[in-house]
Amino acid sequence: MGRLLLDADGQIIRRRIHTVFAATLIMAVFGTVLVVASPALNSYPTLQGIYVLFCVFLLKMPLVGLLWWLIFRNQEWPTRPPVWQEREVEDILDHILAEARRAIGRDDELARLTYLSGEAWHVADRATGDQKVDALTVALRIDDRRSGIARRQLSEDAE
Repeated sequence: MGRLLLDADGQIIRRRIHTVFAATLIMAVFGTVLVVASPALNSYPTLQGIYVLFCVFLLKMPLVGLLWWLIFRNQEWPTRPPVWQEREVEDILDHILAEARRAIGRDDELARLTYLSGEAWHVADRATGDQKVDALTVALRIDDRRSGIARRQLSEDAE
C-alpha cells in the first residue's frame, strides 16, 4: 500500500489517498446497502451467511485496513517526543519566521514574538545537527527583536 500512496520521501500523495479513500468509502456504503438487503435471502441461510460475509469482509474491510494503515504509519505517540523529518523542521522554521515578520508593527508585536520565540526554542530542543543550528538562529533572531521592543517600551514608559 505504501508504494501506491507514498512518494519517494515517504510523504502521502494527497490526490492518490483521496481517490483510494473515496473508493473504499463507496465500497463500504455499498456493502451496508447490500447487508440491509440480506433478509431477502431468509429461505437460504447458507447463502445468506456467505452473502453477509462477502458484504462485510470484501466491501468494508478495505476501508478499515486503509484507516489502520494510516493510524499505524503515524510515528508520533502520546508518550514519545515527536519525530520530525528535515522538511518538516524547515517548514516549521519558515512558518515561525513568516509569522515574526507579520508581527512587526502590530499592537501585540511583543506578545506574538514571545510566543514565536517559545516555539522556536521548542524546535531547537527537538532538532539535531544543522537543523538545530538553524532553529537556534531563528530563536535568537526573534529574541533579539523581542528584547529590542521590550527596551523601547521600557524607555517610552519611563518618559
